[in-house]
Amino acid sequence: MRDSRAMRWALAAAVATSLTASTLTGLHFSGAAGSAVVAAPVPAASLTPSIPPGAQGVGITEPLVITASKGTLTTVTATGPGGKPLDGTLSPDRTRWTSAPLAFNSDYNVTAAGVGLDGKPAPGLTTAFRTVTPARTLQVQYIRPTDGAQVGIAMPISIYFNRDVSDRAAVERRLSIQTSVPTEGSFHWVGNDQVNWRPREFWKAGTAVTVNSALRGVDAGAGTFGAADHKANFTIGRSQMAVGDAAKHTFTMFADGKPIRTVPASFGRPQYPTQYGMHVAFEKHLSKRMTSDSWGGPEKGEDGYYDEVLPLAVRISNNGEFVHVNGATVGQQGRSNVSHGCVNLSPANGKVFYDWVQIGDPVNIVNSTRPLTKADGDIPDWLMSWEEYKAGSALHDTPADATASSSPGPLLAR
Repeated sequence: MRDSRAMRWALAAAVATSLTASTLTGLHFSGAAGSAVVAAPVPAASLTPSIPPGAQGVGITEPLVITASKGTLTTVTATGPGGKPLDGTLSPDRTRWTSAPLAFNSDYNVTAAGVGLDGKPAPGLTTAFRTVTPARTLQVQYIRPTDGAQVGIAMPISIYFNRDVSDRAAVERRLSIQTSVPTEGSFHWVGNDQVNWRPREFWKAGTAVTVNSALRGVDAGAGTFGAADHKANFTIGRSQMAVGDAAKHTFTMFADGKPIRTVPASFGRPQYPTQYGMHVAFEKHLSKRMTSDSWGGPEKGEDGYYDEVLPLAVRISNNGEFVHVNGATVGQQGRSNVSHGCVNLSPANGKVFYDWVQIGDPVNIVNSTRPLTKADGDIPDWLMSWEEYKAGSALHDTPADATASSSPGPLLAR
């Protein structure tokens, strides 16, 4: 009996050992004794390009990105124009490779390899694509204020392009204004090749401003693509402005909102009134030749025609209006208006203003009979209400009509 019982125990032990070694392979126990769960297989790794294989006319605003899912990248080899290597950066966790900027009109070929979380090689990736070929390129021709400038509190930002922009919204999304002082502002399209930006109120003195135009690769419409990015920096100078009162024949300079000097002046005669409204000083000339026929005034041979060089001239509008010295009208300054639209000052007072005024200072003309309009000046930004100005943005809900030409007109004198 003892021998038979021993044989049965030995047989049972052998069966149990067999189950442990084979039948339970791949099982693990959880909870109550004897409850086994099958372990989930490790997912296979995959490599994915951000640009579909074989794509044509690919934009270049975004880089090529290769992503490893359920694994990591081991190698990425990419070539561009002429078979030259395309550089890239691998993320610290080796799951993402990001290329250097792509070029227009170029073929790219890419191979990548990776390994899964289970240590097995991921299926290899081979892909190719071609970037877009622009019919034309768009670039910033220049920005006002110029890089490094210091300007007055009324100077808007003007971005001039080398050609017309068909898709204003796409371009405007790539423009940004950064300020050292929180400043509410808006873009406003002056024409198809110019967009301005101004703050809601005058700038705060001392504000540092950066203009970023991230246009490289942007689709500007009609086959035109941005050629390059552009950046400019400027600062806002002293808080000052001037007010010319055509009825009182006075010209007053203000600093930080307080009057600091009032001088006699002569404004435009009734036939050629100095136009009322917010002007902006935007040029300074030690001397300037001025002719009446250059702004639509009397022609040569007609009564009132003039052709003379006058000193210390500050342009306040692109329709021929200046604040300048005119020694011939000193007797009328402070008493009557006898000019063809300019603000006349004496030699002494004109020098004080010329030395004091900054490019971008506001010059407000009041109590005249003819308004300054958007068609008259190079800087019409302060002639519009804030709502009207915002409506000129391509990203505003109700864009304003902005069909006027944005090309700078002739520099006239009056």
